[in-house]
Amino acid sequence: MSNSFTARSAISNLTPNDAASADLFSGLFGGQPLATSYKVGANGAVGGLDAGYNWQASANWLLGVEADFSFAGLSGQATATSLFSGTPQTLTVAQTTDWYGTVRGRLGWLATPDLLFFGTGGFAYGRVTDSANDTLAAATPPVTTTAAASGFGFICTTGATCFLGTSTAIQTGWTAGGGAEWLLSRYVSLKAEYQFVDLGTQTVRVTALAAPLGAIPSSFNAVFRDEIQSFRVGLNWHL
Repeated sequence: MSNSFTARSAISNLTPNDAASADLFSGLFGGQPLATSYKVGANGAVGGLDAGYNWQASANWLLGVEADFSFAGLSGQATATSLFSGTPQTLTVAQTTDWYGTVRGRLGWLATPDLLFFGTGGFAYGRVTDSANDTLAAATPPVTTTAAASGFGFICTTGATCFLGTSTAIQTGWTAGGGAEWLLSRYVSLKAEYQFVDLGTQTVRVTALAAPLGAIPSSFNAVFRDEIQSFRVGLNWHL
């Protein structure tokens, strides 16, 4: 059983998929280009369970396997504002990690019979939701701007979302870390551990909600990388 303080960070890079969205990012409308790189951060407490098995290979060395599962609920977002045809637009990228788990090997060194220092690493997985949207601020009177290029296009109305995309998936990756474990009694130990978790990348297609008649809705990709740094403290029961 463990509780932890966890810092989650994600890097999101945006790339246009067609000539119309390329014009959007270049700043052709209003003369201010949209940012194409965002860092999404979140901090919070995480709780979960772990289980494992250890083999004492020699007087001072220990080998083991461990698995853990944590409920996270980590969420954060980043925004950037520019002008679109003279109207402020805000592009928002967001990410939520609902839960994650790991399956790891462990190599430990017994400094004393009751104090173990260890390193650990292995497989990681987690449920991640990534999203992005571009919204124009409300204007009086309302303005509708239409853009089309090479068969692709979009229509942006002030006070409304122009582009939207979201994706939820169980991501997989790797983890590594280390820590110390102190045997309090024959059956109970206190463990402090640092984990770095890399859940890989997820690509979200962010598509225009409206397009000119006969045009294909324009889109751009938002590529997210999800990383977690966790400082864990917990009690383990030994059979």
